[in-house]
Amino acid sequence: MKQRNQAHIGTKIRTCKKCKDIIAENALYDYCPKCFKRIDEVFNKIKEYLAEYPGATSFEMEQELGIPYHVINNFVREGRLVEIPNDYIHIECKGCGCLLLSAHHKYCPSCRSKLEEEIEKAKNQFKKIKVADKARMHIRHKG
Repeated sequence: MKQRNQAHIGTKIRTCKKCKDIIAENALYDYCPKCFKRIDEVFNKIKEYLAEYPGATSFEMEQELGIPYHVINNFVREGRLVEIPNDYIHIECKGCGCLLLSAHHKYCPSCRSKLEEEIEKAKNQFKKIKVADKARMHIRHKG
């Protein structure tokens, strides 16, 4: 028993910033492997969004991806993201008129989802139309 306790005394430990689990003092990150994996998945979502919409704001990403603003700002503080001033954020949604936090989109997320639902309904209705119900064109012969 004494040998075990002595072994722990020599090893310095620290805790994960997120879940407070014990991690080794010489660990590369301030997070346990589980938390680091989740954080990395969130970062990859942001990275993919920025690849598609360069110059997006943290507020826009919160609105579009559902990632809280403070999480995105943590990546900025850590140096993983760089914040660039954005002066063109005074755009209104074409559907409801609310202020958009993006120059990349014309509709807010709720109006976009409503439009997508309407498009899907129209597609389904169009598929239901039978061939016999469709009008047919013919050439009129002058005789």
